[in-house]
Amino acid sequence: MAVLSNEEITNIRNRANIVNIIGNYLNLEKKGKNYFGICPFHDDHTPSMSVSPEKQIYTCFVCGASGNVFTFIKDYENISFIEAVNKVAEFSGISINKNINYVKKYDKEYKIYDLALKFYKNNLKSKLGIAAKKYLNDRNISDEIIDEFDIGVSFNDNNLSKLLKSKNYDEDMLLNIGLVNKEQDIYDIFRNRIMFPIHNSNGDCVGFSARIYNNESDSKYINTKETYIFKKGEILFNYHRALREAKKTKTLIICEGQMDAIRIYSSGIKNVCATMGTALTNFHINLIKKLNVKVILNMDSDSAGIKAALQNGELLSKNNIEVSIVTLAGAKDPDEYIIKNGIEQYKESLKHSISLFEFKMNYLKNGKNLNQIDELTKYVNSVIDELNKSDDEILKNITINKLSEEYNIDKNLLLNKLIPKEKKDIVKVSKKKIKLNQNIRAVEEILYYMMNNVKYAKLFTKKLNYIPDRTYFDIEKDIQAYIILNNTINLADFISYETNNEKEKLVLQIINNHNEDIEMSELEFINYINIVNKWIQDNKISELKIELKQENDINRKKEITDLIAKIKRGSEEYGK
Repeated sequence: MAVLSNEEITNIRNRANIVNIIGNYLNLEKKGKNYFGICPFHDDHTPSMSVSPEKQIYTCFVCGASGNVFTFIKDYENISFIEAVNKVAEFSGISINKNINYVKKYDKEYKIYDLALKFYKNNLKSKLGIAAKKYLNDRNISDEIIDEFDIGVSFNDNNLSKLLKSKNYDEDMLLNIGLVNKEQDIYDIFRNRIMFPIHNSNGDCVGFSARIYNNESDSKYINTKETYIFKKGEILFNYHRALREAKKTKTLIICEGQMDAIRIYSSGIKNVCATMGTALTNFHINLIKKLNVKVILNMDSDSAGIKAALQNGELLSKNNIEVSIVTLAGAKDPDEYIIKNGIEQYKESLKHSISLFEFKMNYLKNGKNLNQIDELTKYVNSVIDELNKSDDEILKNITINKLSEEYNIDKNLLLNKLIPKEKKDIVKVSKKKIKLNQNIRAVEEILYYMMNNVKYAKLFTKKLNYIPDRTYFDIEKDIQAYIILNNTINLADFISYETNNEKEKLVLQIINNHNEDIEMSELEFINYINIVNKWIQDNKISELKIELKQENDINRKKEITDLIAKIKRGSEEYGK
């Protein structure tokens, strides 16, 4: 299979017209040098996305989405990078080999897991797999579900280890990715278990959830250990299958268990995924934000599930993701509910999901006898506390009226317990996110200049050549490496060059902090260099002062004092 080089990717990007291509997805209107449209990556009501034909990048002023033509299609359609490259080529009338492949990070690890998936799946189809298959069928997991989710089985042997060893895979890699253990030789971790593959958001198999089926172990489930390719806080089970239907229906259902997701999905509701035994994380939030959908939380019915619904609901709400919650009476989870009541009854339950606030009110009532004054007082005060966290005036009005009518409480008394909007605004201002400090702002300006023009990269090397922050330092080195490879630099192409997710995020953050077009000036660039140079000197002075306090030798103390004075004089001269 052919590999698409960075040069070929750059050529495709150069020949693509970002305005025309994004214009296939959004209505764009020209304003000045740029084009503007409704951003598809958040709930946008005014044209917040700017598309620059000059820079060949897009930037949203509100949610911070930014990138080049490849990242737009990748995020809009939730497809892989190489699929996005193919789409751009197709839009641009560029003929490339359809069997083209893009060598991505951890490609070898993903191939190993794909081989393991096929190995376990083949086991289930063998004679030795009959008992496991019967176990699955007896639990209403049909052959269609088995095929759809690539379910397999591990046997009480080391045959997977032998297979992987025969293919000369590096043993340390096999140990590190959680498929084998080692004593004198490597051996299989998973034995006598139903194997449920776990995929990342791009659809790469990165782990397994393994369930007992013959009562030969005390542990009902064991999962692949956390590895550099499998982190529970970065996985939503079934996300890669659910995302297209979620975007179509504008709704994503999130449940707790993998079997819940499998049951719901195989019953015809495709927009469902599950957490991996953890609360939602900021990584999950970013995955969900890409879809621009409402979330329905369907956690388990026990106390832990109720707390999970509250915690996850709060996080979603804080991130401006619309959320509602569904509770299922008479069953511990969606899997059990659908088996007992059928899929149509489950669909009805989804229609009657309730808002996060209503769910909180029900939770606050739980275990309280509202006929007793002290219990009722606690409940009403708790509701007022929740209302004071909200900016929704309609919600406040409805809730106050409801409390007043239901419990015969004076409405004005309740209203007086609400924090006035003007006071809340003062609190908001005091808690407002602090802008980037001067040093980091200067570093981002320097990197932005360097990403746009080789001249500034050379000037940086001559005047400074060091950034006292490891993350930004790495970006600077990548810029210099890109220039060495290409003898030039282009912002839109450099985005594609940064294949490391964390670095790519930082590059896009830097771009997003430059929403407005700026006239790049050498004088301004030198000013940013001076700021960072002073930062370096201040750090050095701080280190020397610490050393001075710890030093007992009088001569060395004098040397340090003189050096501090020299650096200060140099800093003053540099700033002139």
